[in-house]
Amino acid sequence: MLSIIIGIMFSIGFLFACFIFKKQKNGTNKHSDSILKFAYSLHLEKYQVNAESIGWNFSKGELLILICISIIIAMLLSIAISNPFILIAGIVLGIYLPAFIIEKKRNSNRMFLISKLTNPLRILISRIPDQQNITRAIEVTRDETTNERIKQLFSNYILNIAVGESVRDALLEMRNKVKLRKFDIFIEYLIQAHYEGFTPDAMKALDKAVEAIEFDLRAIEKVKEQSKIKKKKLYTSLGTAWLFPLILSFVNTGHTNVYLHSIAGKILIMMYCLGSLYVFRKGEEYLSLNLDEI
Repeated sequence: MLSIIIGIMFSIGFLFACFIFKKQKNGTNKHSDSILKFAYSLHLEKYQVNAESIGWNFSKGELLILICISIIIAMLLSIAISNPFILIAGIVLGIYLPAFIIEKKRNSNRMFLISKLTNPLRILISRIPDQQNITRAIEVTRDETTNERIKQLFSNYILNIAVGESVRDALLEMRNKVKLRKFDIFIEYLIQAHYEGFTPDAMKALDKAVEAIEFDLRAIEKVKEQSKIKKKKLYTSLGTAWLFPLILSFVNTGHTNVYLHSIAGKILIMMYCLGSLYVFRKGEEYLSLNLDEI
């Protein structure tokens, strides 16, 4: 009973310390409702905006529920093994989980969009000499494209033109949605061709730009395979590290499990959980492909 009380007090103290630290870091002296302060400290509004940017409509309440679910699971686990310190790991996981899921989905969406770009761009280049008009060529390409995301990308361009935007501004907006450096170059060549004419040199430059995108895609696939191998090694090592508490649990210490029945052992298991979360987060951060740098 004493260990449970100490663990709960330690967990509450940890959460309170994190809240105070965030408040001091942000330098805010707002005296709003405590629930709103707590939601603000969890960056729920930021998560909501990021989720909307990738097509997910999450309310702050739904994000808070997601955080609470991970904490409840940690609470059930802490009850099952009589280790209330596990709640701290559940709190950390709950705070990190929304950002992790949203970032994974954002990268997945961008990777899918980039991988489907080259064929439509090839079609677009082939249609320009006949149409002699970028907007008309994009419209024809959109109608011939089967991928819905590429269709939407081209449809947004056509819609922007319809409401009075210039070809340059509409193309720049398309560029900002893709956010790929080699695609930026393609758009620059396309804008230049629009104003200076679709000469053989201009068409050759566009073709070279698409080839550069294709080269980047091959490089991305190679890096992804290498990243999978490194991640597998990292997580295998992490799993091996968890064997030590399991093996040492069978060491004779008076017919008690040091990790389940002593405060020091329970704290050590909590540190193992926090360390594992840290290694997982940093592993994803350093080994995952950063599409923003491509």
